[in-house]
Amino acid sequence: MPKKFEFISPAKVNLFLRIVGKQPDGYHQLISLMCPVSLHDRISIQFQTKQMQITCTHPQIPINSDNLALKAAEAFYKATSYNDCVFMAIEKNIPVGAGLGGGSSNAATVLLALNQWYRWPLRLEQLKKIALTLGADVPFFLEKAVSLVCGIGEHLHRIAVDIRYPLIIVYPGFSVSTAWAFKNFKFDLTIEKLNDIKFKLISRYKNTKALEVDWISDIQNDLEKVTFSKYPILSDIKKDLIKLGAVQSVMSGSGSSIIGIFNDDKKRQSALKQLKQQKSWQIFASHVKSNNSLT
Repeated sequence: MPKKFEFISPAKVNLFLRIVGKQPDGYHQLISLMCPVSLHDRISIQFQTKQMQITCTHPQIPINSDNLALKAAEAFYKATSYNDCVFMAIEKNIPVGAGLGGGSSNAATVLLALNQWYRWPLRLEQLKKIALTLGADVPFFLEKAVSLVCGIGEHLHRIAVDIRYPLIIVYPGFSVSTAWAFKNFKFDLTIEKLNDIKFKLISRYKNTKALEVDWISDIQNDLEKVTFSKYPILSDIKKDLIKLGAVQSVMSGSGSSIIGIFNDDKKRQSALKQLKQQKSWQIFASHVKSNNSLT
């Protein structure tokens, strides 16, 4: 009888996302303060099954070789030479194409689960190499801690910022293509200015006492300009969150989710009631998980 276990697969938010360069291969270099949040999927895994299978509660998620979690399992077995199969069932709560990293999180969760089941045949650095082949955000979800993310996602630096502010995540009911957003992004700063932003952010978050960093003042997403131009409703949601009491609001990743950051839970509860009147939106009360205890 195959053994079945359940794993939590968290979403992430970008509290800031600055694009500071572009590589010859076309990938953009960024600096982002990335945080795991309490919103999560659940993945049930049955080990040592007769064939490799995956199911998902969300109809838009592929259940074939295009599924990132399935790719992660296949990559793990290839790297370790184990000749086994698993059956994976994803309970999808994280909206799809929302800038919340749901697919990347699922892939990383599967890598960690398999590595644990086989008693850690791969070191974390080996898992990170596999993760990066699956997607730029996948390495972050291996550690699931507030991190300064640099490069295309391969350089991670844990940051000891205790972000206790309650959040509202608004998903407007449609997705935004990450590839489209980056393709249409246009630099409007000089190389010198971009290098200055890069130096200041890295210095503040890596070389100072992070607990003293005023992270709220750094909140900015460089992709908002391009995404808001095509989807002005996202700009309206951001303005609405501020009007409803958020101390700051920002788009996560390339969108389409908009994050409201509150310093008063009563204000957040009031905002939740008003926002939930929009029936076409999905509204989530959430908070940052600043360590690995994602239960």
